[in-house]
Order: sequence, then structure tokens, then C-alpha cells
Amino acid sequence: MSKRKKEEDINPKKVFNMFLPIVGAIFIAVSSILYILYKSWSNKIYFEKWKDYEDCGV
Repeated sequence: MSKRKKEEDINPKKVFNMFLPIVGAIFIAVSSILYILYKSWSNKIYFEKWKDYEDCGV
């Protein structure tokens, strides 16, 4: 009886429900890191573009 119960414990639906939150959390973390890197890179290019005009008084 215990052997049959162990076989029932591992089914595709349980595995999917167990790994979906983990994969979602990893996706959100990686997306956040990539967004931060993109914004810092974008700001760096923007400020390099306009740094020559700092002394103009505009």
C-alpha cells in the first residue's frame, strides 16, 4: 500500500504546481536585474550626450 501511495505522490500536475512559483520568482528576479542594468546604461548614455552643454546655462 505504501508503494502505491508513493507512486501517486509524484504526478506531472504536482511537479508543475511545485516548480511554477520557483520559475516565476527566478523570471521576475532576472527581469528586474536586466531592467536596472538597462536603465543605468541608458542614463549613462544620456548624460554623456548632454555633458558638453552643462556650461551653456540651459
